[in-house]
Amino acid sequence: MNKKNYFLDFISYHFTKLKRKSLIGLTQLVLIFYKRKISEELILIMKKNRDHLRTVKEFLPEGEYDHVNNNYGIQNYIFSNLKNEIDLFPTYTDVLVLLIEELNFKKPIYLEIGTSVFKNFQQIENFLEDSILYGYDMNDLITTIHDKYNFKSMTEETSNQEYFHSKEKNEIFYFKNNVLSKEGAEIFKNLLKGKINVIFSDALHSEEGIMSEYENIVKNNLSNEFIYYFDDLNMYDVQAGVERVFKDIKINNEKVRFYSFWTYGWIGQYEKLHKIGLITTLDINCLLKEKKLSLPLFKEVTNV
Repeated sequence: MNKKNYFLDFISYHFTKLKRKSLIGLTQLVLIFYKRKISEELILIMKKNRDHLRTVKEFLPEGEYDHVNNNYGIQNYIFSNLKNEIDLFPTYTDVLVLLIEELNFKKPIYLEIGTSVFKNFQQIENFLEDSILYGYDMNDLITTIHDKYNFKSMTEETSNQEYFHSKEKNEIFYFKNNVLSKEGAEIFKNLLKGKINVIFSDALHSEEGIMSEYENIVKNNLSNEFIYYFDDLNMYDVQAGVERVFKDIKINNEKVRFYSFWTYGWIGQYEKLHKIGLITTLDINCLLKEKKLSLPLFKEVTNV
């Protein structure tokens, strides 16, 4: 029987922690330049989102988080920082809100694949009004979210599959399914009330996961004008999957473009920056010039 080497585990843990803190410190120095180039419009969005986050008592009850068996896709250090105050540099949520404003749809349909503890979802829902939002995740619906939105358990007619529904300021659906399940995706599509305008992809971080969600859910259900937004483009083979999606969409929509940039994630300055992928019909180059906004390492991806 192999004995666990606790000393090596101790060294590895503290080395990883030191490396993470060093990267965060270096990032904060680099961001001094970018913090001077944030538009007033984005600052107002950030303040509104921060104000809303302060109203959230807890994202996940302590008893529902298990960092070994059911961690909702978040590491322990992220869970412990979920409620910490985020400074005024844009998170990926802030940027997404800005982009949704630019689409200017009266009643957008929003889909979030990989809602986890709903930190991003709640801010988007707070920003929207008279819209339709879909949450899609492999986890059970969190009790705090169930209570916040007064969700009712419903049954999809053709399959007897349970889903949750709420209709207050916005109409919200929550559907539990693994992103790799084609059978579940077919059931979910019966709940769609129209073409999807905005998608936030943050589920299975792999080429396989990206292609599964695209082929089984998104393809043929995307509106002509849209935002398809991906977290963690730099993880594993995520970018390879996103590039395949971009090439497929572009066959039938010449307006579509592919961009990437780095910015804060869920917990802001308490972790390193996230690389974001963005496939959209919006001209982001012109938008950033118009807003006088600079995002870290922003570029249009053309060599696909």
